[in-house]
Amino acid sequence: MIHPFTGVITAALFLSLAFTSCSKNDSVNNGGSGGSGGSGTASTAINITDAPIDDASVTGAFVTITDIKLDGQSVQGFTKATVDLKAYVNGNTKALGTYNLAGKTYSTISFVLDFDTDAFGASPGCYVVNNIGLKSKLQSSSNVITVSKNFALTSGASNSLVADFDLRKMIIHQSGAGTDRYDFATAAELSAAVRVVTANSYGTMSGTLTDLVSGSAKVVAYVYKKGTFNRNVEMQGQGASSIQFANAVNSSMVNNSGYYQLHFLESGDYEIHFASYKDTNADGEYELQGTLSIVGAAGIDFLNLHITTNVNLQVNATATGILP
Repeated sequence: MIHPFTGVITAALFLSLAFTSCSKNDSVNNGGSGGSGGSGTASTAINITDAPIDDASVTGAFVTITDIKLDGQSVQGFTKATVDLKAYVNGNTKALGTYNLAGKTYSTISFVLDFDTDAFGASPGCYVVNNIGLKSKLQSSSNVITVSKNFALTSGASNSLVADFDLRKMIIHQSGAGTDRYDFATAAELSAAVRVVTANSYGTMSGTLTDLVSGSAKVVAYVYKKGTFNRNVEMQGQGASSIQFANAVNSSMVNNSGYYQLHFLESGDYEIHFASYKDTNADGEYELQGTLSIVGAAGIDFLNLHITTNVNLQVNATATGILP
């Protein structure tokens, strides 16, 4: 079965907790150096997004962020926010605010989560809601998700960062008869499940899949950096949380019309693979059946797809069979 998943329900993001006692020595603000040599003010929007859900029993997955840090220093002015990520899929993003930061190159961005209390004072802070309204608290051994990535913020210009939280990799489905059936993956897996991209550095891949042969109840499109897909490895659960297709850059559910879309792909060469799922034991969970054999129009090489900035690459496919 699929242990991790993506996605979740509709909600609004509110900003409610003001920081105090911040200075240029312990926060990133107003073009100050933050202790690391800034060079002017860089107006920067920070946004959050997610890939579509692939667990039909989940109607909501909420995360509460209490702090954002660049190179270990808090972004002054950010206030505690609880976000329902289902509202921000398929290229939609939720603004976490716009901040005057030091214009320079950074190497890490961290998101500090509150597992216990949300932005409105209710408990828990991070949780899943299932289709009968039950909440499952989410927590891990660490509440800090740190993404290592070099990115430059330009002084005197409008900058934008997008954090893509891949809940398919972040949340595990625990077995057993209890009602609390979900939890966060390990701390290391959480950090590996979040990507950060800068504005004007990414493109999109989308298309249709025609599948008249597999009898799939669900098909997921997985996109990989070219040459990184190992079918035997990716179909097996990897790591402590047994994450399938763990090395995929992004994924998308193929909808009932056969359409899929993959957003925030940085410029480069990729390959795409489609996986088939069915609920074989009528337990409400989908089990992996295999990957689809696909063909496309002349000239389409599914193992060598080039993404360029601000361009949507159309990739249409037809399934010819299934490889178990």
